[in-house]
Amino acid sequence: MFESITSVRNLRVKHLVRLRESSHRKRQGRFPVEGRREVERALGTGWPVETLYFCPDYFTREDAYGMVEAADKAGVECILMGKAPFAKASLRESPDGFLAVARTRTPLLDELATGTPPLLLVAQAIEKPGNLGALLRTADAAGADAFITCDPVADLCNPNAIRASQGSFFHVPTAAATTGALKAWLGRRGIRAVMTTPEAERTLWEADLTGPVAIVVGAESKGLAPEWLDGAGTSVRLPMRGLADSLNVNTAAAVCLYEAMRQRGASQ
Repeated sequence: MFESITSVRNLRVKHLVRLRESSHRKRQGRFPVEGRREVERALGTGWPVETLYFCPDYFTREDAYGMVEAADKAGVECILMGKAPFAKASLRESPDGFLAVARTRTPLLDELATGTPPLLLVAQAIEKPGNLGALLRTADAAGADAFITCDPVADLCNPNAIRASQGSFFHVPTAAATTGALKAWLGRRGIRAVMTTPEAERTLWEADLTGPVAIVVGAESKGLAPEWLDGAGTSVRLPMRGLADSLNVNTAAAVCLYEAMRQRGASQ
């Protein structure tokens, strides 16, 4: 039998609600993971998931209990929740009955393992958690070795970022750094920065992306910081043939990453 929570005043429910706050997540070293797919991918990659809260009233699949059993066998604390306390803790309009708490685990730059040649995606001062999550998902799909947040504004462990990544957060290695520290690290590793900016003279199609490369994208409102556009590395732009003069940051990153994949001879 699993422990059961029936009251919205339960201390665990209050803790789950507070984990929506970035400051509380940082103090606790934990963050919420909501949704069957996201929880399943966290468990599947061996991420340190501590507690799984589940509410059968919201289950949409007949095999839902199978994941509870798998989590229990993996040593994860499993707690049954009533509909009211689960609705209180959930961030979603249509929850599916799964909400977990996982430990924060963000490696340092020097702990990142990169391929040969490495392909990295760097996001500088991104403000919206949803954009961060979408960038992570794109990095995963394109086979990037790592995703690095530079001068971070939004929190990668924000529930909206986790959701937008659709679980890719648990598969792609991530790190965070300041612009200065990251540029120094790229220099030591021999990784060339390729910055996206509409002011660049060279188009993306003219850039060589076959070697060790870090594709750097900036916030949609401000673009990249001047420190990235000081002449070091390569600046590129995406051709704009219509009325639009900019793209969503995730769209721009996707075009760049898939061009890198094409140049590197990806067959699938």
